[in-house]
Amino acid sequence: MNSGTQNLDVDFTSDDFQLNYKSYYQSMHEKCPVVHSTRGDFYAVAKYNELMSIILNPKLWSSKFGPGLTHQPPDAPGALVNVDPPEHTAEVKIVAKAFTRVYFDSLEPDIQRFVDAQLDRVFVSGSADLHAVLSIPLPLFVISKMLGIDYAEKAELLEKWVTDSAAGVLMTPDDPRREQVIQSSMALHAYFIPVLNEWKDKLARGEAGPDDNLITRLLTATADGKSLSESKILGFCTFLLVAGSRTTTILISNLIYRLLQEPEQLARIRANADLVPLAIEECLRVDAPVHGLFRTNNEETTVGPYEIKKDTKVMMLWAAANLDPEMWADPLKFDLSRDAEQVKKHVAFGSGIHICRGAPLARLEATVALRTVLGRLPNLRLNGEALPEMRMPVLMGLRSLPVAWDV
Repeated sequence: MNSGTQNLDVDFTSDDFQLNYKSYYQSMHEKCPVVHSTRGDFYAVAKYNELMSIILNPKLWSSKFGPGLTHQPPDAPGALVNVDPPEHTAEVKIVAKAFTRVYFDSLEPDIQRFVDAQLDRVFVSGSADLHAVLSIPLPLFVISKMLGIDYAEKAELLEKWVTDSAAGVLMTPDDPRREQVIQSSMALHAYFIPVLNEWKDKLARGEAGPDDNLITRLLTATADGKSLSESKILGFCTFLLVAGSRTTTILISNLIYRLLQEPEQLARIRANADLVPLAIEECLRVDAPVHGLFRTNNEETTVGPYEIKKDTKVMMLWAAANLDPEMWADPLKFDLSRDAEQVKKHVAFGSGIHICRGAPLARLEATVALRTVLGRLPNLRLNGEALPEMRMPVLMGLRSLPVAWDV
């Protein structure tokens, strides 16, 4: 590194990082906002403004090799996530016609019924692991419904495939779980092939309409005379199931856990339900579900003090940028007194052209979950240790959330 800047190497896959990642991020902001990973040979950017300068420059910083550490082939299937303009621009126009806020809002009654049913199952017991009862199944149910698949029939298998696939984002070639991750990713992709064919045939026979689910929407959506190929739709569906379910799972558990640890903030929400949206945004900022995703430079360039070669993987640390003291005073503090517009500048859902298109849906699920849990479980409180998740190094959340309430 250049003189005057401290060298800070980080192993992002280590247990110590997973358990103490905010301390690492504090050190990065204080000492070295761009670091080199000791495992996986990549760089990571923590500073908000530097990160934004990268993601707002897709001409230099490409997504063609995918959002993970491994260099995917540029022609790997998957709409939006691993393509650059002008292809990305065209795909956004098509997906935007299927992935609308109106469509998300239409799912709210089903989301509410599912949340109520899950709480009905455990209410009389007076205690439960909310992560298992609610946070894991709710997003999987919602995404499954959107994709026209039977969640109840495949719940356990879908959860396994999603967990394994998420673990692959930061996986190095020597990781002992690599084969398991590859097999699960292949199985998930293969699972969707007959699902796609089924809905395609139903459309052709007039047994389904364009608005029946997301797959029929994607099969029929066009923009400027173009449509998505079936391989693109398959890639989009598998990515959506992985990214759209696990991240929302983490958000819901993080949100409830955070409020149970912050009784003064929880009391404010109980007194004023209008603070729920701000609580969700502040939780996304302080406890972002995703550490970060990768970009790849199209030419040799400088990142912080480093000169890096073309096609180098550089991780955009959303979670670290959200804790930048130059953006938010006392950034580690969860505070519902913050200015809402400033809080919303967080990058928990990314930013720029690759911002998460499902962010409104995640916010909707978290809103319904939080309001229902607080409204139906009197004197909600922690009931044991909430354990951190250690299997998916790119994500940060819980694997259990034991709570109790008065019956």
